[in-house]
Amino acid sequence: MTDAAYITDEELTAYLDGEANDALQTRIEAAMQVDHDLKNRLSALTLDIAILQQEVLSSYPAAPAMPILPPQRPSSRSGRIFASGIAVGATIGVLIFATLLSRPQPTEEGWASFVASYQMLYTAETLNRANPSSSDTSAQLRHVSDAVGLDLNALPDIAGLTFKRAQVLGFRGAPLIQIAYQRPDGTPVALCIIQSDPQPTNTMAEGESKGLQTVRWTQDGHGFLLIGDMDPKPLREAAEIFAATL
Repeated sequence: MTDAAYITDEELTAYLDGEANDALQTRIEAAMQVDHDLKNRLSALTLDIAILQQEVLSSYPAAPAMPILPPQRPSSRSGRIFASGIAVGATIGVLIFATLLSRPQPTEEGWASFVASYQMLYTAETLNRANPSSSDTSAQLRHVSDAVGLDLNALPDIAGLTFKRAQVLGFRGAPLIQIAYQRPDGTPVALCIIQSDPQPTNTMAEGESKGLQTVRWTQDGHGFLLIGDMDPKPLREAAEIFAATL
């Protein structure tokens, strides 16, 4: 497969969502016949619903054990049996209601967590074949610059990070830019940008999300996130270069 025919994650996602046009669908299906890496990338983008459900359920505490009810005396009076059944049912209902109330409500995740979940799917193989020409790189950067309202055409060259591609994702109806890089050992790293409410430039915050190291900051009405599975110090140094340039 040549670089000119490289299929992006956006195109694969459109294919999985049934939104690819006939030409793209034919192109992807033909490529999968000869490109094993493409099959792996497609599998990586296909979420296992059962695993997601298990992760969601595991975030809740276990329900409290049901109390042991005292044994009921045998009685020939049906009214007494009926009343006992109502009492047991009411007790169970109260316990279920109390259990539901005690469970923490899932918190709404922000854009940085969304990015981390997406970045977790990346491996060295995801980016190995992405080697855009200078003209392709310029075209991609113009496209993402227009989408996010920020000039990204003069991205700095950073030692240890090789540009692989730039694409427009989305978060709650807003464009979310992902600029993908790769380290010499194959580790994927991404600079992600989203428009935010105007606010003063804040200091960089280092952290961890989904097992990946992150550096976050806001600047000129945009939120920035540099993320990758690497040591915090070089990630911070790269973030400082991006912040000083953009």
